[in-house]
Amino acid sequence: MALQGFDAQHFLDTAWQRKAVLIKAALPNFQCPLDGNDLAGLACEDDVDSRIIIEAKDGWELRNGPFQESEFATLPKSHWTLLVQGVDQYLPELADLMAQFRFLPRWRTEDIMVSYATDGGNVGPHYDQYDVFLVQGSGKRRWKIGGHCSPDTPLHSHPQLKLLQNFECEEEFLLEAGDILYVPPGVAHWGVAEGDDCMTLSVGFRAPSETALLGDFCDEIASRSDESRRYRDPQLSADSNPGEILPAVHAQLKQLLLKQLNDDALLARWFGEMMTRVPDQSEYRDNSTSLDEFSALLASGLELQLRLGARLAFDEQYLFADGVAFAYPPQNRAEVEALCRVECGESIDSLQNFSVEMLYALYCNATLYVDDDTNDS
Repeated sequence: MALQGFDAQHFLDTAWQRKAVLIKAALPNFQCPLDGNDLAGLACEDDVDSRIIIEAKDGWELRNGPFQESEFATLPKSHWTLLVQGVDQYLPELADLMAQFRFLPRWRTEDIMVSYATDGGNVGPHYDQYDVFLVQGSGKRRWKIGGHCSPDTPLHSHPQLKLLQNFECEEEFLLEAGDILYVPPGVAHWGVAEGDDCMTLSVGFRAPSETALLGDFCDEIASRSDESRRYRDPQLSADSNPGEILPAVHAQLKQLLLKQLNDDALLARWFGEMMTRVPDQSEYRDNSTSLDEFSALLASGLELQLRLGARLAFDEQYLFADGVAFAYPPQNRAEVEALCRVECGESIDSLQNFSVEMLYALYCNATLYVDDDTNDS
């Protein structure tokens, strides 16, 4: 079901990465798939990224998880917020919410962060470096929108929180359950809970910096380079000053580097792998099951499912899955396209024409898993 009262193409043409937009009642009768207790339980897990921000008279206090259950009983009655990152990796019900934003490139998706706030709870005025859709799950939150910020925008001296020193409100919105506020990168915003049990689900979209792109691509080039290939001098003159770096040397160096940068095939593969990369994915990869054992599992009627939080993309040559490029034959293009439209928890009918070897590779990569409940009665 598409977002109500929302024209996706008009939004992309007029607002995307330009200005904040309120989509009122975008999700009619929205029922938040988790509550504060659920979120607190996740925040107690060792492998979950969580934090609590408390607004006190003398400023903001940041506490990092994982937390003990007893810690929540010691919090003040108001003006605090619990934030948990990547909740879509743990809660299947959030797949339906993520599906509402497939008018945007899937490979730009980051995760869903969920926050629970008591009355007055907020994280201070700030700006983000990525696009975000703020979905109000329950309760109310008042959002104030400021102007565009830059690296020169003055910040408070808090050692861990990047809060704006000066905030001037230009727009103001009160969000209730089912409302969505889009905020583009660099736009100042400040949300404050009005009443208790305020749940906000933040659907974020990754936007790597130029520094990150250059650094990662250079690492990729270096990992594939041949150490035996070395810098070679241009034609030298015995009369030149031995301390001078001649323009011909610069030209030689530029040619050497551009030869690597102009490898379009390498660029395409690297970018697909980088944009689908999942933190700590290597911990889940497992090839302990043999191909024969895997084939027997499929033959027994067990179905494959897409892992929560799996990241997929494709181009003309590769299916990119969780940071790995899998080459596919042209005749499987339709199946690859279909797979990249599947949401977690849905039946994966598009896999029927894939080779067992491809399915096995995706299984070992932990992108797919065998649903042991398929044949349960």
